[in-house]
Parts: sequence; C-alpha cells; structure tokens
Amino acid sequence: MSKTESNILLFSITLCWAASYIFIKNLPENFSSYAYLALTTGIAAVIMAAIFWKQLKEAAKSTWLKGLLLSLILSFNLLAEKKGIQYMEAAEASFLSALTIIIVPLLLFLFHKKPTKNQLLGAGMILIGLCISSGMHVEKLCNAGAFYMLAGCFGSAVYTIAVDRYAKEEHPLLLCMIQMLFTAMTGFLIWFVKDPSAVSKIVITKELLSNIFVLAFFAKAYAYIVLMYAQKYTDAVSVTVIASTEPVITLLLAALLPAAYGGNRRINGSSVAGAVIIMLGAAVAGLRFLEDNGRRRKSDAKTVGSR
Repeated sequence: MSKTESNILLFSITLCWAASYIFIKNLPENFSSYAYLALTTGIAAVIMAAIFWKQLKEAAKSTWLKGLLLSLILSFNLLAEKKGIQYMEAAEASFLSALTIIIVPLLLFLFHKKPTKNQLLGAGMILIGLCISSGMHVEKLCNAGAFYMLAGCFGSAVYTIAVDRYAKEEHPLLLCMIQMLFTAMTGFLIWFVKDPSAVSKIVITKELLSNIFVLAFFAKAYAYIVLMYAQKYTDAVSVTVIASTEPVITLLLAALLPAAYGGNRRINGSSVAGAVIIMLGAAVAGLRFLEDNGRRRKSDAKTVGSR
C-alpha cells in the first residue's frame, strides 16, 4: 500500500467519525455511555468474527496481549467521548477531539521520536485554523463536556501512538478483531456492574437499532480495520494530521444536513478561512520541502568546505 492510498483510506475514516456525531446525538438521552460502548463494539466484533473467524484462530499470544491493551485505551477514549458529546454541540466536540494534533507530537517527544519540520509547521497551521473556524472562547471550555472531550482526546493520542507501533508488529486485521472483542467485553462488564437490569430496560425502536448498527458498522468495524492497515504504512503524526481535518468535514456536513447538527450551525467568513488554513496545514504536514531545503543547505555547506 502506498502512502497516498493509506491517506485516502484515512480520510474515509475521518468522514465516518465526523458523521458519527449525528447518530450519537440521535441516541436516547437515557442511553448510557456503557450501553453505547458495549452494543456498538459488540456488534462490530460479531460482524468481524463472522467474516474472519478462521484468521482469528491463528492469532499469536502477543497479538492477543496487544489487542487487550488497545481495548483498554479505546474503552477509555470512547466512554469519555460519548460523555462529552452529551454536553456539547457536535461542532464544538469535533473541535476538541481534533486537539490530538498537539498531544501526539508532545507525547512522541517523550519517546524521543521527533516529528519532521513540515509536520510541526502543519500542526501549528491546523491549530490556528481550528481556533479561527470554531470561534471557541475560553468560557466554552469551562464545562463538563469539554473536560470529557479533552480526556478522550488524550486517550485518542495514546491510542494512535500505540497502534502506530503494534500495527507494524502484528497482523492488522487480527489486532483489530481482538481489540474490538475485548472492548465489547469491557463495555458489557461495566454496564452489568453499574446496573445489572439495564439491558431489560432498553426500549428497542427502529431508530435506536438503525443508529447503533450504523455506528457499529462504519464508525467501529470499518473505521478501525482500515485504521490498523493504514497505520502499518504511515506514522502517528500523519494519521493525526488527517484526523484533524474532521472539523472541516463536520462543518460541511452541518451545512448540508443542518437539522442533524441542531439547525443553528452557520458557515461564515471565519469558518471558511479556518477550514482553508486547516486543509493547507494538512497539505504542508504531508510534504517534505523543509527537510529537502535543510539537506540542500548541508550539502552546499559540505561542497563549499571541500573546496
């Protein structure tokens, strides 16, 4: 798989996750975060196991252990994100989730993995674009929803870095299946401990089933399988850069489907300007002109020195 092909797949995942806010918002207000985690990942695990059952039996012990670790990180991320979305508008939640563009490079510094100059410049441009397009104010960050979204953002950054390593060491499909299986088990366990009779209290409707199935198939099964394969051929910062374009997609979807996003999301000059800067930042991060210029200067210096 080429880098261009992996980037196209990553953009398709970003589209799925941006659109997922619509379906999460359509879930009943009394539908708990644990039910959301258990049912969406549970259905996704069943779908994957039904299709790839033979491959799952061939998984090594190391794959099972790494899948278990990823499931714990993913469970924390999904639970925090679901809780945060309950208190915020979709566009604001999308903005905060995109802040992994800052956290991932910072965490990589701790592991002595320095991002490229292009990636750092692109990340800075994306951050500026996020601030301009969202019109976020400090007071909007002082609420429970922002706290949960930032916690989920940190979990997402840790998850991205972990997958970046594990997807290159293990079979991506098997790793994804095991991760989703353990995540579903974690969700059902927490759900049962919190309220043993909760399953019987759920009012099954066509709307609930359709939203859960769409989230399970596209935002979980498809998205995480593609993510595992894509990260096998790219790096954590590149994944984060592409994921940070999610607010742009959310903005477009809010314009095309205003009712789904509360009907009050307007596209103004600052929104468009911010979106353009975000996309330019993503393009800059994907190029290598700063590194190439640096090499040329070093090469020229060596040439002058040899003379």
